[in-house]
Amino acid sequence: MSKLNSDLSDNTIHGSIPYQIGYLFQLITLSLRQNLLTGEIPPSFGRLSSLQVLSLRSNQLSGEIPRELGDLSQLRYLSLPENGLSGTLPPELGKLSNLQELWLTSNNLRGDLPKDYENLKNLTTFEISGNNLSGPIPRFIAKWVNLYSLFVTDLQTKGLSFPESANLSSILSLTLRNCSITGSIPPYIANWNQLRFLDLSFNNLTGGIPSTFKNLFLYQMYLTRNMLNGTLPDWIYRNVWELKSKIRGKFMDLAYNQFRFPEPETHKTFPEEIVRKYCPDGQKKSQYNSTSNFYVNKPANNWAYSCNGHFYGDSMADSSKFVQKVTCGAAVTGASLYDEARLCPNSLKYYGFCLRNGNYNISLYFSEIVFTNNDDYSSSAKRVFDIYIQRELRLKDFNIKEMARHSNNVTIQSFEASVREHLLEIELFWAGKGSLYAPPSFHGPLTSAISVTPTTVQNFEVNRPGRLSKIGIVAIVLGAVLALILFLALMSRLGWIGDRELRDANSSTRLDWPTRVRICHGIVKGLKYLHEDNPSRKIVHRNIKPSNILLDGNLNAKVSDLGLAKLYDEENPYKFIQEKGTVVYMAPEYAMRKAITEKVDAIVLHSKGRLSELVDKQMPNEHVVMKQAKIILELAMRCVDQSPTLRPTMSEVLSELERISN
Repeated sequence: MSKLNSDLSDNTIHGSIPYQIGYLFQLITLSLRQNLLTGEIPPSFGRLSSLQVLSLRSNQLSGEIPRELGDLSQLRYLSLPENGLSGTLPPELGKLSNLQELWLTSNNLRGDLPKDYENLKNLTTFEISGNNLSGPIPRFIAKWVNLYSLFVTDLQTKGLSFPESANLSSILSLTLRNCSITGSIPPYIANWNQLRFLDLSFNNLTGGIPSTFKNLFLYQMYLTRNMLNGTLPDWIYRNVWELKSKIRGKFMDLAYNQFRFPEPETHKTFPEEIVRKYCPDGQKKSQYNSTSNFYVNKPANNWAYSCNGHFYGDSMADSSKFVQKVTCGAAVTGASLYDEARLCPNSLKYYGFCLRNGNYNISLYFSEIVFTNNDDYSSSAKRVFDIYIQRELRLKDFNIKEMARHSNNVTIQSFEASVREHLLEIELFWAGKGSLYAPPSFHGPLTSAISVTPTTVQNFEVNRPGRLSKIGIVAIVLGAVLALILFLALMSRLGWIGDRELRDANSSTRLDWPTRVRICHGIVKGLKYLHEDNPSRKIVHRNIKPSNILLDGNLNAKVSDLGLAKLYDEENPYKFIQEKGTVVYMAPEYAMRKAITEKVDAIVLHSKGRLSELVDKQMPNEHVVMKQAKIILELAMRCVDQSPTLRPTMSEVLSELERISN
């Protein structure tokens, strides 16, 4: 009987695996990767005595790995990653003396690595990241002399250390990430002259980088978030960055350690330094330094984010991939909020600086906009990560699609947190789980927006000395009063209030209710064009006021006077522009020197008191009119919210106006 090869990969096959496959004794290759298979791996597979290749990667399989697979004496390649396999590793796999590649990444496996695996001396690839394994890294791995790729992450046991010696002379790629390894980096790693990729990040390593490492020719090195110290020698930059002109991507990350640099890094900014410099009583000693991407909004210095790591499935991907755009919009109110999301391979941190100490409500907004494509099967991929707030684990193994029930759906996770030293830290941390190699290979945390609000009013004030003098505070108060007066004047001009002292009495033009709604509709439509529909770039008007809204002979509203308008720079929303002309119509973030977005144009009106009293008394006291007026006035109040993230977009305002008009 002739030998058989069966490749049914990428076929969207549903259901369980038939046990009858175990009777195809002449089968050499069986590949069912990247399908939608469920259920358990049939124990009957142990009868496939001729099988050399078995790949079940990226399905939805569950249950334990059958111990019968240990009977496949000819097996050379076993790939079971990105499923839901559980239980302990079967010791019987240690009998597979011909096995060369073993892939078990991103399952729910637990327990130790069985001692029987010492016999797998022909292994070239061993990947077991993103599980719930415990126990030490076995010493026998050091005897796998043919190994060229070792990928172990997220071990649960504390206090592991490197063996006294190891002879992995063939190793090309070594990843021991988040394995709780203590002690120093062993100098003997420098003897592995084939080593090109080294990742020892997120451990508890101490000491310095061994001087013997100058003999290595590394393409990439990641030592992020350990406790390493000492002065960085010049050869670190030379040996790791020499191929910069030939290879794209990030090549070295030494962030969150205690290194000293040969020369002052005046262009680097670290979280604790901002607290110490700009916040009251901010004498917090800096714990870390950074050579990673750490971005601070200038000049306000009140928010920042950092991103660490690399994509294991596409190590050449650069930072341009860290902002993803939606391909199919979220079908929810405020969908534009989810048009973009920030993505990071390993650790995405957000810092809020100079917050008044107290309790805050934190909302994190998520929508899976990357793993959405049915054509490349990414819609079946999973994104799993942990959520830390103030360095405390608040949510383990968070799966966006599972919580939102589908790609492009929305889920909002809310938490309470305390700020004690004026610093808020939010971290989204990838612990090796979820889809690692599924296209487009962009694992790691992803978020669309973050909202931070105080639980009590007294916490709201941003505590930043030297920013606002008493005169400045008085000016802001006066500006608010003027805004109120102008708001009432605009309401009067549109005929929404009945103040005879303020209202165009000899006018022959009478505005009925539908006309007034149509005028509001026209104003919002004009702003929506500037913010969202302009084919070249977003424009922020920055000077919306009654005199800049014109009505034609048919009472159609036109937005005019673009003298203060500016192009909106999404890459630098914190750029503060010196204002000219009238400023009482500006949003409060101008005075507070916060991020400037198109939401500043939503600050047009402000009011106090009972909303129903603002309705023109000449309007018919009909239920429909009063109901619509109340909705519009409440919408206006949302437009003047102190938090820009809570103000509606012009699309949302337009949608609401069209809804009540119909």
